[in-house]
Amino acid sequence: MKKIMMIGGGVVLGILILVIGFVFYVFYLLQTPPKNDPEIVAYTEEKVKDYLIEEKGYSESDILSANSKRKPKNKDKTATGYQVLVVFTDEPDTTYYYEIVDEDENKIEQLGITGTDIKHKDFP
Repeated sequence: MKKIMMIGGGVVLGILILVIGFVFYVFYLLQTPPKNDPEIVAYTEEKVKDYLIEEKGYSESDILSANSKRKPKNKDKTATGYQVLVVFTDEPDTTYYYEIVDEDENKIEQLGITGTDIKHKDFP
């Protein structure tokens, strides 16, 4: 009887260790930002800047910064898996989010805005 209880206790302990390890692994994955591909980062930043200058009529000096990053939890390793955070010179505390929706058609959309001033809103 003692032997069965010891085996059962070992099995329960082993399962408990596996479950705890799995929970920590999932937590680690959720906290780890996706890795950026430097070529795609440069490409998406340039595409969005070109869109703002050529299609929206902004000048280079109107754009304070344009930083590309992978969308969280996105497995897409192309330019459509990234978003570009744009800050305009006249609104340094507001960030505009742009995304290349369709690479083949050069379709870029503004996804959202964070900040108080909203002078460059593209969507209704």
